[in-house]
Amino acid sequence: DPDNVAFCVLAADEEDEGDIALQIHFTLIQAFCCENAIDIVRVSDVGKLAAIVGPSEESGEPRDLHCILITV
Repeated sequence: DPDNVAFCVLAADEEDEGDIALQIHFTLIQAFCCENAIDIVRVSDVGKLAAIVGPSEESGEPRDLHCILITV
């Protein structure tokens, strides 16, 4: 529900710049955010973001943190 989203975090490292699928994913997310007036925060270090967010509670494995929606 876009009305409950405070902002979106998009994270990509330099090596992710050549990943066409990820760039298409980002483009679609940015379009969704723009259509729903959701602010976007870009982060350039997925590793630091992973350290802040921490591992998945269920499995303890690292999560895919390229896109995070922060809800109200």
